[in-house]
Order: sequence, then structure tokens, then C-alpha cells
Amino acid sequence: MKESKIVTSVCNYLQLLENQGKLCFIRNNSGALKIGNRFIRFGKKGSPDIVLFLPKYVILLEIKNDKGTQSENQVEFQKRIEKLGYFYVIARSLDDVLSLLQDYNI
Repeated sequence: MKESKIVTSVCNYLQLLENQGKLCFIRNNSGALKIGNRFIRFGKKGSPDIVLFLPKYVILLEIKNDKGTQSENQVEFQKRIEKLGYFYVIARSLDDVLSLLQDYNI
């Protein structure tokens, strides 16, 4: 399955939970867009797809499909985040996110 489809399903589910007041999340778009002969970069290189705000926890969530691997920038970002004491999780499906949230009683 394409990573974009996984991200969409995860964000749709998280939106339901956010509407219920159980969490907040940000879909972190990063990348570049070509306009004419120029590229316009947005977001920070290596930053995760989703930032989850749970009661008393912040989790940075990177979505990958079964074959996906982190870029060097993503690995470096993960190291910096974990060094600061935050949680960084790689999810490969909506089920991975459901399991994660269950660990936090959500």
C-alpha cells in the first residue's frame, strides 16, 4: 500500500479522536514543490509525518509502508528528538497506530 494512503487513513482516524477531545494532532507536511524552474521547500527536512499530542505525552509519528525506510535526515531527526526525551514511532499501518494509542489508553 502507498504511504500516502496509510497517512490518509491514520489522519482520518486521528481526526475522529480529536473531535471526541481525546487528542490533538498535526499533519506535518514537508517536501518541495516545483514552480517553473524553481523549487519551493516547505517543512523541515527529516521531520515526521504526524505530531500527536496525547494527555501528558507528545509522540512524533513517521508513516512508512512495508518496504519504506527512513532517509538519513529522518534518522538524524529521530535521534535528536529521542535525545530530548520525546517518543518517535514508525508506523506501517493504521493497526500500528491503533495499538500505539491503546498503550496510552486511547
